[in-house]
Formats: sequence, C-alpha cells, structure tokens
Amino acid sequence: MAVKVGKDCKVTLGSATVVGIGNWSIDGESRAEIDSTAFGDEYATYELGIIESGTISFAGHHDPADTTGQLALVTAFDAATALTNLYLYLDSTSKYEPCQTTGYLHPAKTTGAGTKVSSVRITSKPVTVDKGGLIGISFTAKVSGSMVLV
Repeated sequence: MAVKVGKDCKVTLGSATVVGIGNWSIDGESRAEIDSTAFGDEYATYELGIIESGTISFAGHHDPADTTGQLALVTAFDAATALTNLYLYLDSTSKYEPCQTTGYLHPAKTTGAGTKVSSVRITSKPVTVDKGGLIGISFTAKVSGSMVLV
C-alpha cells in the first residue's frame, strides 16, 4: 500500500497555492434514502436516490496578503462564484478536483447542452483569533457534481 504524508499536501486555486493552509478534508459522498413505505406496511422501506457530493473544508493561518489564494477565495464567496479549479493535493501530482469530464470514474453533473461540469462554492469563511496563537482562517465549500482523484 502506498501511503502519503500530510506535509506533502496543499490546496491550490488554479496554479496558485493557498498560503498558510495546514489541513483539508472532503466529507465524502452519501446517497439519499427515499422512504417507499406504503399504508399498511409494518416496516419502513427505502429506495436509494441521488448522490449528495458533500463538502470540502480547509483551514490554516490567515494571510490577507495572499491575493491569489485566500483573498481570491473570499472574493469567490462574496460573489457566489462556482469554482472549477480548486484542487486538494495529496502529493506533488495526485489531487482531488471537481470533475470536468465523464472520462473519470464518476459521472459529472450535466449542464447546458451536454457540457460536463462539477464545481464548488465557498459557503463559509470564518476568521478565528486566539491571544496565544496565530490568526486563523477556514473555508467550507459545497460540492456540486463530484470530486475525483486524478
């Protein structure tokens, strides 16, 4: 089994590394459970529905001078921009990214005239302060479509 070391990870927005980030997570996919119970049934029954793609979280040290990373993510939050170029790296080459094609193992969300696009939207960006530490920032993003490992 090939193992990865956390110190080799990073978060980027396009080719720009988001400065100061020290952890990231993907909470994973889950499938909706649809109640198919009818009148007279003694036990609940369920069918499996669509896949919920979940959320991404990442956090680290706040650096307002990071205009191509942290500030760009804050701007994306303010504008409710869908990001297709947010990458969560496991090492120098392996990364999770929003699926942009059906060529991956997971099908992408279909929009428009058959275009395959997945994206993430920043849904929170709290800044935290502790008198005994560095100022922190964290981001949470909602996945629309699917994240894939490439």
